[in-house]
Amino acid sequence: MRIAISATNPCHLWDLARELTKNGTEVDYYSGYPKWRLPHASSTTGEPQVHCSSARTLATYGLLRVPERYRPANDRLFKWQDEGFDRAISRKLRPADFIHGMPGQCLETFRRAKIMGIRRILNHASGPVEDQERILDEEHRRHGRPRKASKRFDATYFAKEREEYELADFHCVASTVVRDQLAARGIAPERIIVVPYGADPLRFPKRQSHASADEFRIVFAGNSSLRKGIPDLLSALDKAGDRPWECHFLGNAARETEHDFQSYRGQIPLIRHGALSQEQLASEFQRASVLVLPSAEEAFGLVVVQALQCGVPCIVSDRVGAKDLIQHRRNGSILSFPTRDLLLHELEWWADHPMTVSEPFDWALPAQSFMEQHLHLISHAPARPIALALP
Repeated sequence: MRIAISATNPCHLWDLARELTKNGTEVDYYSGYPKWRLPHASSTTGEPQVHCSSARTLATYGLLRVPERYRPANDRLFKWQDEGFDRAISRKLRPADFIHGMPGQCLETFRRAKIMGIRRILNHASGPVEDQERILDEEHRRHGRPRKASKRFDATYFAKEREEYELADFHCVASTVVRDQLAARGIAPERIIVVPYGADPLRFPKRQSHASADEFRIVFAGNSSLRKGIPDLLSALDKAGDRPWECHFLGNAARETEHDFQSYRGQIPLIRHGALSQEQLASEFQRASVLVLPSAEEAFGLVVVQALQCGVPCIVSDRVGAKDLIQHRRNGSILSFPTRDLLLHELEWWADHPMTVSEPFDWALPAQSFMEQHLHLISHAPARPIALALP
């Protein structure tokens, strides 16, 4: 079987492609990044065949370093990047059994693949835009804060999205959260495959020592936004008293929650690290007692599987797609959203029960499941639905 995968950035799909080739699958990887920027990329046998179209990606990220008032808006930049990448890959596309493309960057590629007789799979790194927007609007209203609407999601965007959905034979998602969102929009469940993400064990090695019972180190990883549940986390910590805990925030600050940090009056120290490299992130996970991700909307939450791979139990809301990997109080906890009234109790439990997660959460099992489900699609694919319930 030959699998083609197309993605502008070296995201989870690159790690999946590398794992597939270890098991003998032929993989063409169409990349928006130059090959030298893909982690562990090489020209040796047993590696994906990489086909790059990186000029617009390099230009886009170069322009992002220019002060905002002197460059195009981010929405326009990324749209320009994705559309150019899509057109370039449609011209480079080689024969394959399946091609995976990501929403917003595969319309021309899917059109070409249909002509070539290649089965098309829309690979969703996030849920449908309408669901994301609705949830974020609700979260901003819950906290009484205005939200600036994105100019990216206009009628043109949704028309393009509709055609990508209609061209897709199947859909691939990382969690049951997104599967259920797609099914609610009229996509037949038998046309959706669920393949959770893994973590690179070289970048996120399993820690050798158990979590210490003498200190309780809480870690949050991600942008400190309303979407990530920051107000609920700070509220829980505010009520924790003078326990010997500390909470580390790994990732960029967000203007919309800065007031929450400034208003915090709790006794648990808050340590804000800013954006970290993958190596620095892994180092912080090695020392963590627990990862907390109380998000309002999270299609998966890659930091969860990275932390689990390092051995760190994870407390997540039931809106985090990676909850599929959590066994309650065995390798983490799943809390109903909003988590504010439950989170402190669960933190107390984990402070009294320090542990290291022993099982691996690398790409081996996801890659195996990925191939098994593709083989099933070839032999059992039902007739396509006539219409989809999309805007």
